[in-house]
Amino acid sequence: MKRVALFIAALVIVGAGVLLWWNLRGTTQTPSMITLNCSDSAGQQRSVTETLVGGVGGLVLPGSGDPSALWSRRSADGHRYFAYKAFLEVSPATQRYATVTIVSPLSAKLYYGPSGVVGTLANSGNGGGFFAAARSQVRLPVCGPGFTGFVGGIVVMKPTSVTFAVASPRKKTARVTVRIGNG
Repeated sequence: MKRVALFIAALVIVGAGVLLWWNLRGTTQTPSMITLNCSDSAGQQRSVTETLVGGVGGLVLPGSGDPSALWSRRSADGHRYFAYKAFLEVSPATQRYATVTIVSPLSAKLYYGPSGVVGTLANSGNGGGFFAAARSQVRLPVCGPGFTGFVGGIVVMKPTSVTFAVASPRKKTARVTVRIGNG
């Protein structure tokens, strides 16, 4: 009986350790998240002039409220979407990665990926693939000593204000609200 109790206790400890490790390692991917690799980046930059939010540059841009900056398309199901192209750069100070999440509106989405894939999705089928591939979160890895850049954009149903949260392992979560086409 003592052996059975010790065996069960060992299983519980190992199981709890595995669950703890899984949660702490920070790589849990959900269907609403795009997780990028260094090979998906557009390369390194020494510095950025944009405002950094949680270690990510490119979310707060002058002119994002200008409706003429939006790319308008209709999806195959007839819905109208707008995309705002935004190049994001993640600071090496974020330590490993930064996760950009759309807080509101829930209908807004992000799509980031390798420049060739982003271009193909945006330019084929009236951009339907780009809109279909967009998600509410994107994880951007740090890939060297400089700022790592990523190509993509923000998708909205209409000109609106979008609230983002940016989180990383070594920085406090930061939030920012940006006008997308509603000047």
